[in-house]
Amino acid sequence: MRKSLFALVLIMIAWGMPISALEAPVELLSPRDSALGGRHVALSDSFSSLLNNPAGFYTAEEELSIAELTLATKGPIFSLSDAIISMDEGAIGDLINGIYAGFDLLGPLSFGYVGKGLGFGVYNQANLRLWSNNSLTANVEAWDDIVLTGGYAYRFPFSGDRHALDAGVLLKGGFRGRLYSEVTVLEIMALDPTALLGDPFTFTSFIGADLGLRYSLGRQLVFGLVGRDVYSPTLSSVYENVEAFWGGEDPTSSNNYDRMPFQLDLGMMWRPEADLSRYAISDIKVLFDYSDLLDFWLYPANADNPLLHIGLGSEITVMEILDLRLGFAQGLFAAGMGLDLKYFNLNLAMFGTERSTEPGMAPVYNLQLSFEFRS
Repeated sequence: MRKSLFALVLIMIAWGMPISALEAPVELLSPRDSALGGRHVALSDSFSSLLNNPAGFYTAEEELSIAELTLATKGPIFSLSDAIISMDEGAIGDLINGIYAGFDLLGPLSFGYVGKGLGFGVYNQANLRLWSNNSLTANVEAWDDIVLTGGYAYRFPFSGDRHALDAGVLLKGGFRGRLYSEVTVLEIMALDPTALLGDPFTFTSFIGADLGLRYSLGRQLVFGLVGRDVYSPTLSSVYENVEAFWGGEDPTSSNNYDRMPFQLDLGMMWRPEADLSRYAISDIKVLFDYSDLLDFWLYPANADNPLLHIGLGSEITVMEILDLRLGFAQGLFAAGMGLDLKYFNLNLAMFGTERSTEPGMAPVYNLQLSFEFRS
């Protein structure tokens, strides 16, 4: 009892700490989730849903991830690339005025396992963002995450064949290196990524935990609840540049404590029991989630419009190898597909994200493509 009260006090203290907008939570690329309208806490059936809900480890089929390569783009990244290649300064200036674009890469390190109540993974993910409010200069931010996760799920003994309650915990930790710079149109045209290496470098270490519950009524209906980053403290140090960091020089600023924001997600999944084998359909999933239930209370200054918290998705599996997906998240539609060839999976997603706190104010369209090697 004392331990429970102590844990509750720690969580309440964590919620009361100030939040930094610079320390974003760990969000790994997943074309499947993106095409289905975001992460769904009731969907935990494969390694690709490792971070959705740790309670799902109990029912997830065994799967080993050997490697993965996921590419993602945000905004008019291809138009900007064409302008840079053609060395058209005027076109670049027009494009970066009000632009928000990015490029992300997950892998090739993506090793892990899920099944028999266990789940763990090791990832690396690199990210690049470019944004601007004028036609002369732009802001560039690049960061790289190395993440180690591991968790366990437990089924409560009163569970039966028609209903079951599972609980799970996922521990995660890792490192993040981040660079930020302001560049001109001429520097963008020069296409010299090493120019960023002379700017201040921030090195962050983090550790945290997710807690989850999953209640199933047979196979047809599943409910999920997840507390993400229940307590995820971070420690940052700022160095003069990357070379100073690798050379072991003293940081210009150190011991900067912060944390990743707590998020509470609720969702459900419905799987119709109708036999559709005559249409070559082997499975149908319908998903509904409401993410970040408490943002209006915990972080009122950054709270989003309630519509942006809704995530809807549907996945139809054809002939057990082709997945067709539709979704709706942040007030924007999503679509995608997946091809399961047992040891190799291919996934594609096209979707929108909203940068503002209101629907339709600053939408950005995205493309994700993954090559996954599983066994």
